[in-house]
Amino acid sequence: MKKQIILLPATLLLALGAVQGQDVKERLKAHVYTLASDEFAGRKPNTHGDTLAANYIREQLKAMPGFKLLAKDGLQEFSYQAYRNLAAEGNTLKAGKRALMLGRDFLPSVTSANGSFSGEVVDMGEGKPRDYAGKDVKGKFVVVHLTPRSYADGSEQRSRETAALQNGAKGILLVGQPLSNLPARWPTKDGFYVAKVTDKAAKELLTKKQMEANVAIDLSTEHTFNVVAKIEAPKANNPEGDVLILGAHYDHMGIEEYEGEPAIFHGADDNASGTAGILELARYISDRRDFLKKDVIVILFGAEERGLKGSRYYAANPVEPLDNVKAMVNIDMMGRMPAEKTLGIRGLGSAYEAPALFASLPNNDNLELVWEFREKGPTDYSSFYDKGIPAFSFGTPHHVDYHKPTDTKERVNYDGMVMVYDYATNLIRAATTDLPAPAEVEPDASDRRRNPTGMRTDRWNKNGDRSDPEVIHTKIPGSVEPGIFS
Repeated sequence: MKKQIILLPATLLLALGAVQGQDVKERLKAHVYTLASDEFAGRKPNTHGDTLAANYIREQLKAMPGFKLLAKDGLQEFSYQAYRNLAAEGNTLKAGKRALMLGRDFLPSVTSANGSFSGEVVDMGEGKPRDYAGKDVKGKFVVVHLTPRSYADGSEQRSRETAALQNGAKGILLVGQPLSNLPARWPTKDGFYVAKVTDKAAKELLTKKQMEANVAIDLSTEHTFNVVAKIEAPKANNPEGDVLILGAHYDHMGIEEYEGEPAIFHGADDNASGTAGILELARYISDRRDFLKKDVIVILFGAEERGLKGSRYYAANPVEPLDNVKAMVNIDMMGRMPAEKTLGIRGLGSAYEAPALFASLPNNDNLELVWEFREKGPTDYSSFYDKGIPAFSFGTPHHVDYHKPTDTKERVNYDGMVMVYDYATNLIRAATTDLPAPAEVEPDASDRRRNPTGMRTDRWNKNGDRSDPEVIHTKIPGSVEPGIFS
């Protein structure tokens, strides 16, 4: 027996859509306001705020019809090694004989070795390998100027540390980054000093030409959670047991020193917004569970800010086998939709059929879609690609409040979050249900998409800067072959 499709008048459909959109907006806002509240204190792993966030997420999923909690009542607990800077005692830096202030003028990087350091300070500009040509920096400390976006994934810092080491420097002083630390994603080097300094402090160090420093960093064990739940498709719709994973990290940076004072890093956009988006996508699926053709596992990861620890742990220790997982879709920061209505999607190169599918999705909000075809990037989808699973990530552009206390709930664009949600639901519908596609609004003269497919092939980077010379281009396949979304 064929399913009967009842068509409603267009005016009624528009009215219903407006009401539903408003409901979604209010729920997204409520999630962000809770997760980015003072009570949750920035959701730093291994803290009370972190536990509050995990329990909040678990209760939200538990209340959705069709979802069952996996692991231990929805919480997959894990531990990991994490670097922590100690208090002011044992962490000092002098420009000549003048002591600089910890947290205001400088901050030892978690990639620094412990110990005492002293020697000559020299300016090395951007600190790229070519900058060392003809210069002798052996036994010296080099001042290196980084771009603001380098803080996002640490790749630029790591490359500059490597160049300094290869040229015999004893240490590196990094200018152009916030005086806060991401966890080290690469090992420390014995006897090599690394610190972040303000521009003013760097100028003083270069004027005095001499520095003395002490570093005391403690290696400790932290504990946190992944929150895991699953909804199953009707057996008749999914005889092979195919699975789609939806994920986002819920943690942030907690309370840290900022400009010499303790401050809550609320992480409203990073990544309370993505967590809210995944929760509402889970609700969308729950409401359409009878039409599912794939099982869906929802995972909210802990300790992403510690170096993708939660997603890496899950990928290595899955609650259910990964054999039937066809794809993973991640959201990391969907809360700062700009006026240009720009949405970045990473990982399009991880599956042949993905570009054509993404390009075919209804885009009723006329989003300007920016695509990155690299299979991996500095967020949780990479952990699944490493296991051979096609993986993708949604995100709006980075902004000046990234990893600062100013990333607050008041600065989130909730109407923009609804736009990302609407586009993502079209992917979820296509990938997991047998529901027909909604009709797409005919684009008008304001359509911002750059070609008939709606695809841009710019490389997407952390601050939305499209001037990066490394632009990745690809041809869109002419047809979609059977694969992950079939």
